Amino acid sequence: MISSQPLVGTSDRFGADLRRRDYMSAVLRHTAYTRGFEPLAVPILERAASFAEDVVGRSPWPEWNPLGVFAVPVTDYSAGYADTTATEQALIIPEGTVSVARWTAARLAELGDRALPVKVCYDLPCHRNEPVDVLHTTKLREFSQFGVEIIGPANAAADAEVVLFVHDALAALGIPEEAIRVRLNDVGTFTRAAADSGFTHETAVAVKEYLDALAECRAGKNPERKPDLVKGLADVLDTQHLDQEQRARWDLMAGHDTGACDPVTRTVLGPDYATSLDGLQTLRDYLGAAGLTVAVDLGVVRSHEYYTGVSFEVDVVHHGTVYAEIAGGGRYDKLIGHFTGTSVTAVPATGFAFGMERLAVLLAVIGAFDTPAVRTETYRFDTPSADQLVVPEGDPGTVSGYLRARAAADRRRHRVDVWVGDTAEPIDVTAYARARGISEVIWC
Repeated sequence: MISSQPLVGTSDRFGADLRRRDYMSAVLRHTAYTRGFEPLAVPILERAASFAEDVVGRSPWPEWNPLGVFAVPVTDYSAGYADTTATEQALIIPEGTVSVARWTAARLAELGDRALPVKVCYDLPCHRNEPVDVLHTTKLREFSQFGVEIIGPANAAADAEVVLFVHDALAALGIPEEAIRVRLNDVGTFTRAAADSGFTHETAVAVKEYLDALAECRAGKNPERKPDLVKGLADVLDTQHLDQEQRARWDLMAGHDTGACDPVTRTVLGPDYATSLDGLQTLRDYLGAAGLTVAVDLGVVRSHEYYTGVSFEVDVVHHGTVYAEIAGGGRYDKLIGHFTGTSVTAVPATGFAFGMERLAVLLAVIGAFDTPAVRTETYRFDTPSADQLVVPEGDPGTVSGYLRARAAADRRRHRVDVWVGDTAEPIDVTAYARARGISEVIWC
């Protein structure tokens, strides 16, 4: 008899479960919609080559491992299926960012300079062939991601917009703002320290995994692992013949718990790391002044190797219980270049994604689904991605300029995009507004 049950790690969904999911998506889409993000949908099938190790890296996610994804040979047939014209290896997408990068490269080829900057949001089904003995409510073979990406700007303003989006979206879903905690880092610090220490790629991957896990412990996720992780990292570092200064850097990153780029951190890392630490501290301070709870943690290196700069993870602490990594993301300036087919090697980009199943569990715990929610939305079907564009005059690309423009945009109660370009030259701003059909530009 054929089983009536779905495959392990997948599920049938019905009734209240889907209504909750629809509500979450509606709130997140509306948050994106009011800020000038355009929706993007990509195919569920992607070329396997898009997830090759030389594109996405190998630490320690499943995409590069053929056993960790659902591979699908796609055969092209002629009319009537009489002849096979080609067969290409594909896979069911395991995450959204790589497909967004591929789409951006196609857009650049079509539109050139008019393609960027661009802001997109997506709500995608994803699939990973997780080992069945590690599956649970929020770790499944079939899951959903909601994310946003800002492509084009290379500045801290874009990083700030992504972090603030996560915070405001969680608040819109009913999570108390004081419960939302952001852990912030710059992956460039890790990359420089690994190069300074002469690590091989394999050693860098191993150290990154330990740092990321130790950062999770500091956030409150399975802290009982810490002694074993500390020992494991020490065993790896002991094989590297590091001098005292190099070893001190890794010990600092492994146990960094001050929440800031404090004098001790700066002394141990040294002057070569000052620029990235200055940027982190500035981002932390301005976001903190805007009402967010933000801590710098040099262990937040993120597992995906395509990250190149600012990285972050967002936790929620509710009645003493930590819900770690409700969202995570960062800057990935080199990923899109793999798809351009030209000499372009860097296209600045930053973004994040929610795991929707993990988010649904959290919302149920805090009681967000205990009473009916009333929403009134207007759907627009014309070209503009926003009604107005607010531009920070005098200090474009900075966190302070962005937050000033964001505050002005929030007061207007329209669909308002905030300019996060690297400059605020009128010709650039006008071209951006025209390309997105935005009729009114406001300088502040």
